[in-house]
Amino acid sequence: MSGTALLAQRRTFSDDPHQGLAVLKEAIISLSEAADRGPQVLFAEARILFRNLLAVRDVRLLVRSAGAWREWEKLNEGADEALIERLPDSFVDVMRFEDAILVPVQVGSVALLVEGMTDSDALRERAATLSHVFRLAIASSETRNGNPDKLEAIRVFQRVANKILKSRNLQEIFLQITHEAKARLSADICGIMLLEEEALVMKRCTGNLAAETAALRMKAGQGVGGRVLETRQPCSIEDYVQSEIISRDFMSLARAERVRSALAVPLMSQDQVIGVLEVWRRKPSIFTPQHTAELATLANLASLAIENAALLDAREAAARQLEDAHAKLQQRYNVIRKSADLQEGLISTLLDGGGLCEIAQRAHQHLHSSVLILDKHLDVQACHPQTAATDAVLHAVRIAISQNRGPDTRYKTIAAGALRFAFQSVTAGSEQLGWVVMLDPQIEDESAQLAITELCVTAALHQTKERAAARALSDKLATLTWDLLEGTDHLRQLALQRAKELDAEIPAEYCVAVCSIDGLDKPDKSGILTGGEIEGRRRSVAEAPNHLPGRHIAKLSGLRGNELALVISTCDGVRARDFAQSLIVEIVRRVPGCSARVGLSRSCSEPMSIPSAWRDARIALDVARQSRSTTVIDYNDVGVAGLLMSIRDGTDFHGFVGQAIGELLKEKSPQRETLLQTLRVFFACNCSQQAAAKELRTHQKTIAYRLDKIERITGLNLAAHEQRVLVYLALQMNDLIR
Repeated sequence: MSGTALLAQRRTFSDDPHQGLAVLKEAIISLSEAADRGPQVLFAEARILFRNLLAVRDVRLLVRSAGAWREWEKLNEGADEALIERLPDSFVDVMRFEDAILVPVQVGSVALLVEGMTDSDALRERAATLSHVFRLAIASSETRNGNPDKLEAIRVFQRVANKILKSRNLQEIFLQITHEAKARLSADICGIMLLEEEALVMKRCTGNLAAETAALRMKAGQGVGGRVLETRQPCSIEDYVQSEIISRDFMSLARAERVRSALAVPLMSQDQVIGVLEVWRRKPSIFTPQHTAELATLANLASLAIENAALLDAREAAARQLEDAHAKLQQRYNVIRKSADLQEGLISTLLDGGGLCEIAQRAHQHLHSSVLILDKHLDVQACHPQTAATDAVLHAVRIAISQNRGPDTRYKTIAAGALRFAFQSVTAGSEQLGWVVMLDPQIEDESAQLAITELCVTAALHQTKERAAARALSDKLATLTWDLLEGTDHLRQLALQRAKELDAEIPAEYCVAVCSIDGLDKPDKSGILTGGEIEGRRRSVAEAPNHLPGRHIAKLSGLRGNELALVISTCDGVRARDFAQSLIVEIVRRVPGCSARVGLSRSCSEPMSIPSAWRDARIALDVARQSRSTTVIDYNDVGVAGLLMSIRDGTDFHGFVGQAIGELLKEKSPQRETLLQTLRVFFACNCSQQAAAKELRTHQKTIAYRLDKIERITGLNLAAHEQRVLVYLALQMNDLIR
């Protein structure tokens, strides 16, 4: 049987001092035992004990809550009405209140309301004594239960910390924190709100009745949480109804939830408020500093969980980035390694003396794609496999390159129907040498780009090497050509010897051609033409004869200024005029926008007669420049006009006389003088044989015989008007210079 029950069977305080002390001792023991069992048991035991010992109608335990004195038993059951609103906030002495007596236990915190007690000094003293014992019991209960309570708080924090360490799900952690905070602070609702776009947004809520609470959103200054966000300090409300420190924005929601008091603390991170942890009670209540400290600790753990989650996310993101970087580096390494293998193979082929065909074959073996190498005019130089360069493919490739040709000659991919290909320009310095094309690339774009670049570099090296050798030979032959055309006799003899060594001997029958090109330095549509581009055009023109179908007949050639001189074989009935026409077409194709004209000399058989043939060719070129209908003029078609032009240009009279009547002048005298005199008289008599016979006092048949002999010696037909004029002019010049 409890001490309270035993005391209930005894009498109340009597006038016997010994009996009164025994009863008091029993009361102390009973309250001490109840204190060991916690404040709830202590308060219940004290109410019954006081009522029995004081022999009164009833004893009520009052606690100060939300600014008013409220009955402990009803408050504990959820009733929150104030018992006596007119009572003072605090009192230190026993005082009379209507038919009851108020006895202070803890000033301003706990009191006894004794009803039905007679107002006597003895009862007042006994009530004061019992209240003092009760106060000591409360203190003892708080002391004895302090350490277990702190241990329980530590266990709460430990459980939350373990959850943070074990889980990366913030929602699970928030759920744990809200449950622990709700239970620890004897709250009805608990929620965690995080700051998003300058407003607090509910992330986890426990114990709420209204769905709106789970979606709560408040700005700074709104409600308890908004006040915490605004002040950065904890905030507690003892009673929503009577509070004047919070806004009224959420009073309707508070009524729906039936909450009356609340406590909120900030979630801090790097000295910034990132959220709020808040608890609500459905009764007016006072939150102690210990409550605030414990809730703040849970808030700190929530902040730690948020930071930890952010760190984990950052670490995972960094790990993913590192993994992606590793994958990209590995991919890049594979690309570079494959490119290096291709480069090694191509360079080996180049060093082994392989040509463009071998280079294309090696690239095909490495890339597993068909490879085409085109020159700058889009003609095929090499292809592997050979079957890849079909007419349809070449047509599509040429159209695509022509449409995409420009300053940017880097890697490009084109899809033309079912055909997909990549191409890139082959360049050396500022000069474009051609194009490399990959049909249906079987590797990714980056690898294809590196591969085609390596192929372009190798093709450029090969062509540069070949062109360097060809240009060296071409330069030698060009120098040799000009020495033959314009050099001294001694230099010409040396040039003929060098031509023999270079396997470029003068053919038995030949003619000299001179081609004049206008527009070599004319800018294209861009209006810009660099020195390198001009030099490239000159090289292209110089190489043009080597790319003609009849290129074997051009034995020697050389470009100087804008004139291209050639020595062309006329053996085997070759028509030099046709070759000249083809040359003009090729030059115009190589240098769009330019124009060209060609002059051809008479056919010669003596190597030392090249200077004379060169003069004939230049005379024919002058005529071609004046012509509106033809671009190729043969000296044989010039006639007297050519002779007049040669005189204008300071032609060697001795040479002209020698060409026309040189053989006649070699006849022995006096026959030579007889034949020359016959010619003079014949021309003086207007080419009349009868008049000439009369003038020379000889028979007309003799005159006819002499003229026939002159024709046989000179090879000229005096019956032909132009040839007769040539003989006449040669005779006149001979008379002037002898």
